[in-house]
Order: sequence, then C-alpha cells, then structure tokens
Amino acid sequence: MKKISQYGLILLVGGFFLYFVFRDTNWNELFQKMSGANFNWLAIGVIISLISHWLRAYRATLLYEAMQYKISTTHSFYAVLIGYMMNYIIPRAGEVSRCAALRKTDDMPVEKSLGTVVTERIVDLALLLIILGAIFLLKFDLLTAFVKDTLANNAEEATSSTFNWKYLIIIGLGVSATLLFILRKKLVKSKLFVKIFELIQGFGDGLLSIRHVKNPLLFILLSVLIWVGYILMMYFCLFALEATAYLSFTDCLVVFAIGTLGIVLPAPGAGAGTYHFFVMQSLLLFSIPKEDGIAYATMVHGIQMIVLLILGAVASLLVIAKQKQKTNEQA
Repeated sequence: MKKISQYGLILLVGGFFLYFVFRDTNWNELFQKMSGANFNWLAIGVIISLISHWLRAYRATLLYEAMQYKISTTHSFYAVLIGYMMNYIIPRAGEVSRCAALRKTDDMPVEKSLGTVVTERIVDLALLLIILGAIFLLKFDLLTAFVKDTLANNAEEATSSTFNWKYLIIIGLGVSATLLFILRKKLVKSKLFVKIFELIQGFGDGLLSIRHVKNPLLFILLSVLIWVGYILMMYFCLFALEATAYLSFTDCLVVFAIGTLGIVLPAPGAGAGTYHFFVMQSLLLFSIPKEDGIAYATMVHGIQMIVLLILGAVASLLVIAKQKQKTNEQA
C-alpha cells in the first residue's frame, strides 16, 4: 500500500504539471514547430548525453574495482542504460534495475552495487549543488526574477508584499533560533535529530569513500565531465529551434539550473510534466514565447526518452544473452 500510494502521488504530481503546461496548447502549432526543428542539433545533443552516460558507466567501474570486482565498462554501460530505461517506466526503479543487471552479467551482489550507487548519488548531488550555486551567482537577477514570477500571483502583489515578507522571514528565523536553543537538549535526543545526523554522517562517509578508489582524481574529473556533458546537451539542443537559437551559453546555464528542478521533483517518465514546466518557465525569462518553450522541452525530453527506451531494451536483451551464455558455460 505504501508503494502504491507513493506511485499514486508521483502520478498526480506529473499529471498536474502536464495538464498545467499543455492545457491551452494548440497541438497543430506545437507539431508544426517541432517538425520544423533542425534535428541535426538534437542528434548532437543526444550523442553528447550518451557520452555522458558512458562516462557514468566508466566512473562506476572505478568504484567496483575498489571493492575487488573487475567489471567491464561495456557491462556497466548496459546497466546504466537499463537503469535509465526503467526510470521512464517505473519512477525510481532505475537504481535497483541497474544493480540487478550487474548481478546477471558479473555476479556482483546487488547490495554492494547499491552501495556504489549511493556514493555516486552523493558525489553527483555535491557537484550539482556547486554548479547550481555558481549559476545562481552568475545569473542572480534572472533567477530571483524567476522565483518572484513563479510564486507571486501578480507583479503588484509581489511588489507590495516585499517589505512584509522581508520582516516576516527575519522574525521567523529569530523565533526558530530561540526555540532551537531552548529545546536543544531534547532535540539532540530525539529520533528526528538522530536521523538527520545519520544522513549527514552518511553524506560525509559517501564522499570519503572515494579515497578507496585507485585514482580519485580521475573519479572527480569524470564526475565533472558528466555534468558538463548534460549542460552541453541542453545548449546544443537550443540551436534546433529558431526561437531559442540566439541564447548564449550562460543563458543555457539558467535553463539547466531551473530545468533541473523538474528532474528532481518526483514525476512519472523521468520528469514528464515537471521538466516541461520548469524549462518553459526558464525560457520565458529570455522572452521566449510559451509555445516555443513547450516545443523545446517536449523535443529534448521526448528524444531522450525514445533513445533511452530503445537502447535500454537492447541492453536488456544483451544482458539476457550474456546470462544465458554464462549458464551454458557452467553447464
């Protein structure tokens, strides 16, 4: 029941955003915009993203090697593709599917490969926060404008409430700090505090586990290149539409930063609906019409989904063939 309710909530979130984005869409106009796109740029974007996925697979082998498991980059790449495919089919199922694939090809215990996935996620989160922080500093005015435009009902309300919100936040922080100080002894013993402390400790342990990798500098370099690849994928795809082709690389960073929110939020189809909404909103900051923003988001998300579903299915067949080959050899 718990899983059913979680999936139900994810479907509701995705469904709400899909309805909100596409409710007033002129479908003929949307298809016309997408059919007139330069698919060569989209192809370049897809190739760059696949290189990033391959780098992710290669990076994972460094963690496997640290646990004395010699796994080829090819098998690791199959597992990564299967993981992405499953995320489109069942939300958050990619990690387990990826580990199950390695169990079939290389007899690697699922619990051990899951541990490496946690480490990867921690490193990726740390890098993502650094990237988003840098983008926020570079494009502070635009991003704050996005927050105001998204959260405020209208410009007048946002302007008139700025003064009140400022003081309300200060008072709220002051009251919270006072309560935390008064209740500090009870809070330290509470289950919530223990859980938070364990999460922080796990975050630190995950980052420190990189020390066991034979070449930690290579691991960090690969991690950086993975995210650079994701940004470049979005940048080159901008050239596919005439309306977005003039945007600069720093403009693309803003689209990436805001679009990432759509990927982080739980939604079916690896961000279907949420990704479209946030990318569309980010492009509005650069005076890109809503229709063009929807077309861009739909193309980028759609082509990624199609390619990864196909490649994930092919990778699944190759993993099954490898498992059968192993069974025959053992027999």
